[in-house]
Amino acid sequence: MEQILSQLLKHIDAIAREKNRDVLFVHFEQYVYPDQDAHSVRQMFIGWLEQQGIRYIPCLGIEPTVRSDVYSGSLYLDVPFDLQHKTYQKLSEYLEDDQGNMKIEGIQFFVLSLGLALELESDGKLPEWGGLRS
Repeated sequence: MEQILSQLLKHIDAIAREKNRDVLFVHFEQYVYPDQDAHSVRQMFIGWLEQQGIRYIPCLGIEPTVRSDVYSGSLYLDVPFDLQHKTYQKLSEYLEDDQGNMKIEGIQFFVLSLGLALELESDGKLPEWGGLRS
């Protein structure tokens, strides 16, 4: 089932190219498929996203990375990376402290730049991670 799910999902860099912008995503360190525990960090975060009306979709990691075709619980967050955007501010305040450290253990919050996504598409090689920020 996990393999079928992985075949239906998009890689985060493909989403960045499709949206034609930098994209936000979260990764969960302790994800185990299927995540049905209502008290897991991932399910609690999904509940918060839904309460806030923030759209998300499951996604795969960066395409040319090792094991990028195995779903690891990551979520693309349909919020622009814009420090002035109210929804981005709400999301950032929920996840990060004033120094940018994660408030919630087990969640990693990333921005993938469109530039890196385009570079990956044209090069077809492993990235140097210059466009990935946490």
